[in-house]
Amino acid sequence: MRFLGTAALLLALAALTGCGAADGDPDDVPTITTRPSASRSAKPMETATQLPSAASTPPVTTVSPTALPATGTTESGPSPEPPTDDPGGPTSYDDAQTRIAEVGAASTQEVVAAERFSTTKDVVYCLLDDPVIGPSCELRTGFVKDDAVCGSDIADGVGRIETYKGRARPVCNSDTIREPGAPVVAAPAVVASGPITCAVESIGVTCTDAGSHTGFFIGPREYHVF
Repeated sequence: MRFLGTAALLLALAALTGCGAADGDPDDVPTITTRPSASRSAKPMETATQLPSAASTPPVTTVSPTALPATGTTESGPSPEPPTDDPGGPTSYDDAQTRIAEVGAASTQEVVAAERFSTTKDVVYCLLDDPVIGPSCELRTGFVKDDAVCGSDIADGVGRIETYKGRARPVCNSDTIREPGAPVVAAPAVVASGPITCAVESIGVTCTDAGSHTGFFIGPREYHVF
C-alpha cells in the first residue's frame, strides 16, 4: 500500500511539470498583467483637445458703445464745424469797442466785475486774469473748423482764443481752461477786469485789452482776432 501511494504522488508531480512549459523550461511561462477595473462613478480623463464645457466658462459681459450727444461732442472735445454763413461778431479793435459800448447801453444790469465767467448754458467760458494766456475765452460746442490754423495740431478746430505776448491768437485746443464755480453772466451784459472789457451777447463774447490794444470775438462756429 505504501508503494502505490508513492507512485501515485510521482505521477501527479510529473503531470504538473508537463503543464508548466512545452519543453519543460520555466522561463517560457507567459506573464499576465492585470489592471483594476474603473468604477462606475469614475469620470473619463479629458484629452488635450477636449474643450471645457460651457458651464465652466465664466460669463462674458458685452458693453454697448455709448451714443454721442446730439451736439457732436467727443471725448477729446466738440467736433469742429464749418464757420457760420452769417457771421455777426466784430472784426477789428475799433468795431469791438463800439460793440461793447452798444451792449452796455442795451443792458439793464450794471457792469459785472469778474476775473472769470461763463455765459448761459456754458457756451463760452472766459478767464480774464491769467498772467500767461489771459484774457482767454473758450467754446464748449461749435469749435470752428480752420485747416489753415489747425493743420498740424491734435485738434482740427479752433475752440479757444488766448492773448499771448500782447496779441490775441486762435488755439486748436484739446484741453480746457474751465474751472467750476465761475459766475454765469446772461446776455446782454458787460464784464470788466482791469484793462479788459468783454461784451456778452447771445451770439458770443467780444473782449478787448486796452493795455495791449488787442481783442477778439468768439462764438459757436465763428471767431475773429484783431
